[in-house]
Amino acid sequence: MILAAVLLSGVVLIGWFSPRVLGRLTAGGISPGTAIAWWLLTALGVLAGALGAVLLLVLPDHGPATAITRVLHDCWAAVGHSDLPGLDPVAATFAGAAFVLAGVRLAVASARRRKRGIRLHRRHLDVLRLSGARPGPTLWLPEDRPIAYSLGGLIVASEGLAARLSRPELDAVLAHERAHLRGRHHLLTASADVLGRALRFVPLMRELPGAVRLLVELAADRAAAARHGSGTVRSALLSIHAADGPRRALGMAGGDTEIRLRLLTSYPIGRFRFPARAKAVAGGTLALLAPPAFATGLLFATGLVSCW
Repeated sequence: MILAAVLLSGVVLIGWFSPRVLGRLTAGGISPGTAIAWWLLTALGVLAGALGAVLLLVLPDHGPATAITRVLHDCWAAVGHSDLPGLDPVAATFAGAAFVLAGVRLAVASARRRKRGIRLHRRHLDVLRLSGARPGPTLWLPEDRPIAYSLGGLIVASEGLAARLSRPELDAVLAHERAHLRGRHHLLTASADVLGRALRFVPLMRELPGAVRLLVELAADRAAAARHGSGTVRSALLSIHAADGPRRALGMAGGDTEIRLRLLTSYPIGRFRFPARAKAVAGGTLALLAPPAFATGLLFATGLVSCW
């Protein structure tokens, strides 16, 4: 039981304090794609750590926990869980019930989001049918407001957008929305939203949806700026920031406009894919393994101190 408790303490530590660290790292100038990977993999690591702690409690003889704690038993007898056998079934019952409840909340949140997505997709099909437009990569709505967003593999733009923007600005807006589709940003934001709704009591999960939604907008801004220039993207964003699309869509006017405008001035136009991917892999791996790494380090330190 001790190993499960240590692993769970690592989950709590990462789940409660990682948002501040991730926020500082994100503000340090790393690419949005790298930051997205770090946020999502940290959340995945917390989920995996919680599942591992529950499995250690409910498995017969606590799975590998007995063999691991036996190594330290000679130095510190309290590390072994045999002294308090009555706590094991109680802890396993509560941990299992909590994990089942969290799983149910995740399933319900995911089902509700999917249902709303299907309903919104049907409304788009109704608009296509009523307007007489043919399905294509971009749906042009007869709307005077400058609107641009993407949802369900489709880019939606208004006639008012084309009337207000210059041709380079319009191309930049469409490139922004294509970057959302190409990067599967809707799937990333959907996953973050489900985790945020189901596990709001964990600070990491509570802040995850807002962070991911802003970061995907920054990533799309960077992709559009690489093709059409930062100045063009900035002017287009200033022209349409007051309008927005459906709440679940990823629109050009989404995210924190002030942050996006400020970062557009500092985006490097050149592409450095390999370093960014290397940072994403290295940092993401560290984030994913943070809870078990914390548990291993704490047990090792305890063994050293008790054997000293």
